[in-house]
Amino acid sequence: MFQIGRAGRSARRIGLRRSLAAMTLVSLSGGAAHAQSSVTLYGSLDGGLRNVVNGTKAGGAALTMASNGVYKSNRWGFLGIEDLGGGYYVRFNLEAGYILSTGANSSSTNQLFQRTSTVGLGGPFGQVNIGHQFTLQHRLIKDFEPFDLHYLGITEAAAISGGTSGRDDNAIHYHGDFGPWTARAVYAPGGVAGSLASGTMLAGGLNYHTKMFKFGAGYTHRSNPFSATSNTYFANNQYTAGGAVTLGPVQLMGGYSLATQDVPSTVHGETRNQYLWGGFRYQALTDFNVTGAYYDNKNSTGGVDGRKGVAILGISYSLSKSTELYADIDYTHFTGVYVTNSTLNPSGHDKQTGVSFGMNHFF
Repeated sequence: MFQIGRAGRSARRIGLRRSLAAMTLVSLSGGAAHAQSSVTLYGSLDGGLRNVVNGTKAGGAALTMASNGVYKSNRWGFLGIEDLGGGYYVRFNLEAGYILSTGANSSSTNQLFQRTSTVGLGGPFGQVNIGHQFTLQHRLIKDFEPFDLHYLGITEAAAISGGTSGRDDNAIHYHGDFGPWTARAVYAPGGVAGSLASGTMLAGGLNYHTKMFKFGAGYTHRSNPFSATSNTYFANNQYTAGGAVTLGPVQLMGGYSLATQDVPSTVHGETRNQYLWGGFRYQALTDFNVTGAYYDNKNSTGGVDGRKGVAILGISYSLSKSTELYADIDYTHFTGVYVTNSTLNPSGHDKQTGVSFGMNHFF
């Protein structure tokens, strides 16, 4: 009897332990289903050579290693997503740039995550991200930018993107997909004491994309302060539109952007930057692509004009899903005050021809 009683109590204790373990597993699995999270490490390594005829003041060729990435920018980052359940999620993105040849941070202002630094919330309504991130213009033109925002150091796509290096600080960005439509809206407070307007940025845009047609339009307004602490500001407005059509293996695309800016009282008139571009992509083979484009930038400030035209032809060959070889030949022509603009044209020559080739790996 005693032995049987002990065995019965032991069996009940074992059964209780198993029930508790099962309940714990169910509880944990239920929690995981509503709070799953993941963090992804990603990056891009782009290395190659670039030669520019008339790339120096002496007129010689300038052969350099494209250590910052001539085809794609060198970068690494973290993308984190936490599933809140019901279709809602929290996300964050931290992204830094680096110089491939030395491993140094590519930021000239000693910012670690100078490319992207955001946290946001997403769900059936769309997605809202807060922080340092790409401008609305950058995302808008991706549907009709021939080189898909590659070769940013050669084409005019970076200038069209606007902002600081194509990015905005203190930005609140909304993105929503509704069938073939994508809606975007951005607001960035100025942070200038005593003024709700100075330093602010407002932007809105729409993209429409189907398998055959894509087009988009957007507007950005910036209230640029005279100084970091000034309540006085001058307006900067940018209007952009463009489209693309797919005909079998060929895509044809083009766009237009006009940026106007009031100038300080010491200079009369208005600064106007007009951009026109057009080009094609040809998927010759599954792993071989040919792209060509022409970009035209015309600037007028106080009645003084400058112009820059860039023609570029590029090819890419995919070795795998993550690695591709690339090459391009490009021609740039400066006229007017752009010839002597040391920022846009450090060499001071009106005509330059460049050739680039290299390899890109994305992980």
